[in-house]
Amino acid sequence: MRKPKRISAPARQAGPTDQGKTDPQREASIVVERGAYWRGPLPPPAVLEEFRQLVPDAPERIFRQWEGESEHRRAYERTALGASIRRDLIGQISATLFALTALAVAVFALWMGEPWVAGVIGGGTIVSVVGAFLYRRGPDRTKDEASDSPRTKPRPVTKRL
Repeated sequence: MRKPKRISAPARQAGPTDQGKTDPQREASIVVERGAYWRGPLPPPAVLEEFRQLVPDAPERIFRQWEGESEHRRAYERTALGASIRRDLIGQISATLFALTALAVAVFALWMGEPWVAGVIGGGTIVSVVGAFLYRRGPDRTKDEASDSPRTKPRPVTKRL
Protein backbone atom coordinates (compact mmCIF):
# COMPACT_ATOMS: atom_id res chain seq x y z
CA MET A 1 0.00 0.00 0.00
CA ARG A 2 1.36 3.39 -1.03
CA LYS A 3 1.18 6.56 0.99
CA PRO A 4 -0.79 9.36 -0.64
CA LYS A 5 1.26 12.34 -1.76
CA ARG A 6 1.16 15.41 0.42
CA ILE A 7 -0.53 18.41 -1.13
CA SER A 8 0.43 21.03 1.47
CA ALA A 9 3.50 21.41 3.64
CA PRO A 10 3.27 20.09 7.20
CA ALA A 11 2.67 22.57 10.00
CA ARG A 12 5.94 23.88 11.34
CA GLN A 13 6.55 23.59 15.09
CA ALA A 14 8.62 26.12 17.00
CA GLY A 15 12.20 25.06 17.55
CA PRO A 16 15.17 26.35 19.54
CA THR A 17 16.03 28.92 16.87
CA ASP A 18 12.58 30.53 17.09
CA GLN A 19 13.22 32.23 20.44
CA GLY A 20 11.95 35.75 20.63
CA LYS A 21 9.52 35.30 17.77
CA THR A 22 5.93 35.63 18.87
CA ASP A 23 2.95 33.99 17.32
CA PRO A 24 -0.35 35.71 18.10
CA GLN A 25 -2.23 32.46 17.50
CA ARG A 26 -0.22 30.60 20.09
CA GLU A 27 -1.16 30.53 23.77
CA ALA A 28 1.30 30.06 26.61
CA SER A 29 0.54 27.91 29.60
CA ILE A 30 2.14 28.16 33.02
CA VAL A 31 2.19 25.28 35.46
CA VAL A 32 2.54 26.16 39.13
CA GLU A 33 3.28 23.40 41.57
CA ARG A 34 3.15 23.72 45.33
CA GLY A 35 4.41 21.02 47.63
CA ALA A 36 4.76 20.59 51.35
CA TYR A 37 7.34 18.49 53.15
CA TRP A 38 7.72 17.77 56.81
CA ARG A 39 9.90 15.45 58.75
CA GLY A 40 8.57 13.40 61.61
CA PRO A 41 5.39 11.53 62.42
CA LEU A 42 3.08 14.53 62.68
CA PRO A 43 2.49 17.46 60.33
CA PRO A 44 3.18 21.00 61.52
CA PRO A 45 0.35 22.99 63.16
CA ALA A 46 -0.37 25.05 60.03
CA VAL A 47 -0.98 21.88 58.02
CA LEU A 48 -3.14 20.47 60.80
CA GLU A 49 -5.25 23.62 60.63
CA GLU A 50 -5.63 23.16 56.86
CA PHE A 51 -6.74 19.58 57.49
CA ARG A 52 -9.24 20.88 60.08
CA GLN A 53 -10.72 23.17 57.41
CA LEU A 54 -11.27 20.17 55.13
CA VAL A 55 -12.50 17.72 57.78
CA PRO A 56 -13.44 19.16 61.21
CA ASP A 57 -12.09 16.27 63.31
CA ALA A 58 -9.05 15.52 61.10
CA PRO A 59 -6.35 16.58 63.61
CA GLU A 60 -7.89 14.42 66.35
CA ARG A 61 -8.04 11.47 63.96
CA ILE A 62 -4.42 12.04 62.92
CA PHE A 63 -3.31 12.12 66.56
CA ARG A 64 -5.28 8.95 67.39
CA GLN A 65 -3.72 7.18 64.39
CA TRP A 66 -0.24 8.33 65.43
CA GLU A 67 -0.79 7.18 69.02
CA GLY A 68 -2.04 3.80 67.83
CA GLU A 69 0.95 3.36 65.52
CA SER A 70 3.35 4.38 68.28
CA GLU A 71 1.85 1.90 70.74
CA HIS A 72 1.92 -0.84 68.12
CA ARG A 73 5.59 -0.13 67.35
CA ARG A 74 6.50 -0.19 71.03
CA ALA A 75 4.64 -3.47 71.59
CA TYR A 76 6.34 -4.97 68.54
CA GLU A 77 9.77 -3.86 69.76
CA ARG A 78 9.08 -5.28 73.24
CA THR A 79 8.07 -8.61 71.69
CA ALA A 80 11.11 -8.63 69.38
CA LEU A 81 13.45 -7.77 72.25
CA GLY A 82 11.98 -10.52 74.44
CA ALA A 83 12.34 -13.05 71.61
CA SER A 84 15.93 -11.94 70.98
CA ILE A 85 16.83 -12.30 74.68
CA ARG A 86 15.14 -15.72 74.81
CA ARG A 87 16.99 -16.86 71.64
CA ASP A 88 20.34 -15.70 73.05
CA LEU A 89 19.68 -17.43 76.36
CA ILE A 90 18.75 -20.70 74.67
CA GLY A 91 21.89 -20.44 72.52
CA GLN A 92 24.09 -19.83 75.54
CA ILE A 93 22.56 -22.73 77.49
CA SER A 94 22.90 -25.05 74.48
CA ALA A 95 26.52 -24.03 73.91
CA THR A 96 27.33 -24.57 77.60
CA LEU A 97 25.71 -28.00 77.60
CA PHE A 98 27.55 -28.95 74.40
CA ALA A 99 30.91 -27.79 75.79
CA LEU A 100 30.39 -29.62 79.10
CA THR A 101 29.32 -32.78 77.28
CA ALA A 102 32.38 -32.62 75.00
CA LEU A 103 34.66 -32.13 77.99
CA ALA A 104 32.96 -35.06 79.76
CA VAL A 105 33.55 -37.23 76.67
CA ALA A 106 37.20 -36.09 76.65
CA VAL A 107 37.59 -37.07 80.32
CA PHE A 108 35.94 -40.42 79.59
CA ALA A 109 38.27 -41.00 76.62
CA LEU A 110 41.25 -40.19 78.83
CA TRP A 111 39.98 -42.61 81.48
CA MET A 112 39.62 -45.30 78.77
CA GLY A 113 43.28 -44.79 77.83
CA GLU A 114 42.83 -42.79 74.61
CA PRO A 115 44.83 -39.58 75.14
CA TRP A 116 44.72 -38.53 71.46
CA VAL A 117 40.96 -38.73 71.32
CA ALA A 118 40.69 -36.88 74.63
CA GLY A 119 43.14 -34.20 73.42
CA VAL A 120 41.32 -33.64 70.13
CA ILE A 121 37.84 -33.48 71.68
CA GLY A 122 38.89 -31.48 74.78
CA GLY A 123 41.27 -29.17 72.89
CA GLY A 124 38.76 -28.58 70.08
CA THR A 125 36.09 -27.70 72.62
CA ILE A 126 38.30 -25.26 74.49
CA VAL A 127 39.55 -23.62 71.28
CA SER A 128 35.96 -23.25 70.01
CA VAL A 129 34.72 -21.67 73.25
CA VAL A 130 37.66 -19.25 73.47
CA GLY A 131 37.33 -18.43 69.76
CA ALA A 132 33.63 -17.66 70.17
CA PHE A 133 34.34 -15.28 73.05
CA LEU A 134 37.17 -13.53 71.17
CA TYR A 135 35.09 -13.20 68.00
CA ARG A 136 32.20 -11.58 69.87
CA ARG A 137 34.35 -9.14 71.81
CA GLY A 138 36.95 -8.39 69.15
CA PRO A 139 38.31 -4.87 68.53
CA ASP A 140 36.59 -4.69 65.13
CA ARG A 141 33.11 -4.72 66.75
CA THR A 142 33.31 -1.66 68.99
CA LYS A 143 30.32 0.40 70.04
CA ASP A 144 31.66 3.60 68.41
CA GLU A 145 31.92 2.01 64.97
CA ALA A 146 28.40 0.62 65.24
CA SER A 147 27.01 4.09 66.03
CA ASP A 148 28.78 5.59 62.98
CA SER A 149 27.00 3.32 60.54
CA PRO A 150 25.20 5.09 57.68
CA ARG A 151 21.81 3.85 58.89
CA THR A 152 22.04 5.84 62.11
CA LYS A 153 23.37 9.10 60.62
CA PRO A 154 20.73 11.77 60.03
CA ARG A 155 19.99 12.59 56.44
CA PRO A 156 20.08 16.21 55.25
CA VAL A 157 16.70 17.91 55.07
CA THR A 158 15.69 19.31 51.71
CA LYS A 159 12.80 21.68 51.22
CA ARG A 160 10.95 22.25 48.00
CA LEU A 161 8.90 25.31 47.31
